[in-house]
Amino acid sequence: MAKLTMIERAINDIKSHWRDGKTLKEIAERHGVDAGNLERAFHRREGVTIKQFIDQQRKAYVRSHLLDPKIYGHEIGTALGFPNKRAFYRWVQRAFGISFVALRAQVRDKTATKRDDKK
Repeated sequence: MAKLTMIERAINDIKSHWRDGKTLKEIAERHGVDAGNLERAFHRREGVTIKQFIDQQRKAYVRSHLLDPKIYGHEIGTALGFPNKRAFYRWVQRAFGISFVALRAQVRDKTATKRDDKK
């Protein structure tokens, strides 16, 4: 098995621990690589920037937890590493273009429509 380079280890770290809220600079320092080189290598390998990758993962996580009425929005935000609920709700507004409440209602409506279509 080939030995992983420092950049490959950093990329694997990003992909495995995307919820930790670490900055690019922190990850680069931890692995002893230049942040710019890490960003370029990640983009070459994955086709997206690190921020885009993390946002994609976060969006998928949010969508997968929206249907559970027992989970509050701020709990999802905490699980995603946001420092407080305000930061999470602002991110949802930017990422999805609608508020968390509207997003949850939209997902519920789509799910209900799919169930009605199957009848």
